[in-house]
Amino acid sequence: MDSVQTVTYQCPNCNAALEYDNILGGFRCFYCDSTFSENEIKKIFAERDNKVDLETEEPELTEQQMTDEEFTGQSALYTCPNCGAGVICDSLTSSTRCHFCHTPVILSGRLSGEYKPDVIIPFSTTREQAEEKFRDFAKGKFLLPNDFQTEVQIKNISALYVPYWLKSGQTTAHLTAVGHTVRSWTTGNTTYVHTKVYDVQRDADFVFVRVPYDGSKRIDDSLMESIEPFDYSGIKPFSMSYLSGCAAEKYDVSKEEAAPHLDARIGEAAQKEIVRMASVYSSLNSVQCDISYTNQQYVYALLPVWFLNYNYKGKDYEFAMNGQTGSMFGELPISSSKKNFFKLGIFLIAFIIMMLIGGIFFG
Repeated sequence: MDSVQTVTYQCPNCNAALEYDNILGGFRCFYCDSTFSENEIKKIFAERDNKVDLETEEPELTEQQMTDEEFTGQSALYTCPNCGAGVICDSLTSSTRCHFCHTPVILSGRLSGEYKPDVIIPFSTTREQAEEKFRDFAKGKFLLPNDFQTEVQIKNISALYVPYWLKSGQTTAHLTAVGHTVRSWTTGNTTYVHTKVYDVQRDADFVFVRVPYDGSKRIDDSLMESIEPFDYSGIKPFSMSYLSGCAAEKYDVSKEEAAPHLDARIGEAAQKEIVRMASVYSSLNSVQCDISYTNQQYVYALLPVWFLNYNYKGKDYEFAMNGQTGSMFGELPISSSKKNFFKLGIFLIAFIIMMLIGGIFFG
């Protein structure tokens, strides 16, 4: 296996390591407290790394080639030996843990350009905020296992960029149905009902923009849908600099595999809207809706998620928080011993109450 060269992101003032600061929205040197914007860092390292010897006659690289080479050269792929998850980090990361099973993972090589995302939404929430949200999520739930809320467990929360396919385009919906309008009135003791039947047709064109579908088989789709939506006004062109201090899951759902799921989601929304357009009728029967798609475009994106996986008696329980908006969702484990103790407590209380009632009536 070829050796992996590292790329050093150093402070221009003191040469200490730079880290991306989510709150600042830029880079900070924690040694001399210097701060730099993303554009400043790009300019500094472009000048350092992309100097061209004017005496050579090598052809200049296109911007696309340069960004592909940057991704290939500055990204590292770690493979979890326990669950097989592929974790993308910047090449400065020397060790990390799997965000699914917390197993230490090992460097396995570089990533090719096909895995380079098109866009990214950077984290805008901090680790401290994520940990506090998790504590609030678990607060007051006394049936949880004892180690679920320990500091060791909380520190396993990972800043994870989840791979997403975002689909944009246009769709045409054609609706056919049988509509009914019903009118009733009462004269004396007789009630009359008048029903009209219509052949209903509706046609509509819709534009859909960046409909998401997560590209990881290991992350539950419903979990990710529960923390949507993301605010696309915060979207940026992908840069390796955003992975500083974070990890990213390598997609294992191809664009072709994601397509039917995205089409189903878009089609459901289009059908719901075109049926709403026919809501003037009392009821619709024999509804048929044909959906066609045009001008389809796919974008590969990394979206920010604070992720925590907890394994209890062989089952995984996942907590996720939107790293941009702060919305969260998760499933909580129940301690079997505490559950049995709780049932026993209820039984004893019921038994004591029955004894007291019996003493009142028969004492």
